[in-house]
Amino acid sequence: MSTFILKYAPPYVAAAADSIPVPFSPDRQKFEAEALRLANMIPRPNDANTVIVPTLRLLDQESHVMIIEDAGSDLRALKEILIDESLPGPVLEEIGATLGRYLAHIHKWNEHPDVDLTLFANNEAGKMVLTLMIYSRLVSTLTGEDRLPHLLNPTLAIPEEKLAAISKLAEMRTNEIYSSTASGVMTHGDYWPGNILVSLRRGAGGVIEALDRLYVLDWELAMTGLPGLDLGQYCAELFFIARAHPHREESVKTMVKSFLCAYRQRRKIDLATVRVVAGHMGAHVAVWAPRDPGDRDRTREVVQEGVELLDLSWSGSESSLLDSIVGPLLSG
Repeated sequence: MSTFILKYAPPYVAAAADSIPVPFSPDRQKFEAEALRLANMIPRPNDANTVIVPTLRLLDQESHVMIIEDAGSDLRALKEILIDESLPGPVLEEIGATLGRYLAHIHKWNEHPDVDLTLFANNEAGKMVLTLMIYSRLVSTLTGEDRLPHLLNPTLAIPEEKLAAISKLAEMRTNEIYSSTASGVMTHGDYWPGNILVSLRRGAGGVIEALDRLYVLDWELAMTGLPGLDLGQYCAELFFIARAHPHREESVKTMVKSFLCAYRQRRKIDLATVRVVAGHMGAHVAVWAPRDPGDRDRTREVVQEGVELLDLSWSGSESSLLDSIVGPLLSG
């Protein structure tokens, strides 16, 4: 018997650790509905067929509900699996590479002449949420203005010239987000391990043998814009797992490398985009790390790592980028 998910869209999005509801129009469901339709219509590469996007069954914009196919009960979020399971190297590589290839596929939707992305260029609510959750609070997080306990007494010792550069980067990125066009690159908008469900094939004794399938969910922030934001968010969230669970650091490194290498093999990427990836990863890390209750010293170290990535994005040389976590985008 088939099962379905009833998804309701409240007029806000919870700001996670801040516990402050951020206004978010229920109209966002029309973006997700159209993204689900396109994802199931546009042909994908054969080696990305293990990625599944749920089929939309109903959209009721008056009641703010959608009905989509249920992915099944044997699935877990990629984030949970990475933390809880010791995945074999080949499985880590396959998951990373498959998700990299699939993201490159999404980023090439604008190359299909029969695909109209005008709707996504006008996802103003999505742009507002994206900028508000990251770039509008980036500088105030780092200066201590947001009064986050782990970043006070003392505040972070960030040189004024570096803060000025970060402020310019935040302003520039915000302007770019709001300058999207219908001919621009399609982005998922919220591509991270919490929105990816995984099914694994297991052998005797529950031993993990191979990847079965992946489900990519939550397309409400789908918009045309900067492909580096999808790449940066995904890598930032994997980075968090490595820092919070040091015994998973090698697993994360394997997955990040395979993800970025596979993406680069499928889609041409220039140095400017690599800088966007590094910068968005840094901004995401710097903003969200101190909003998660954890060890104070480790949190401050992680935020400083985010600042270093922001600095790398703004002023780092190509060789420095090549030697960094985003290096596979230049050499993979």
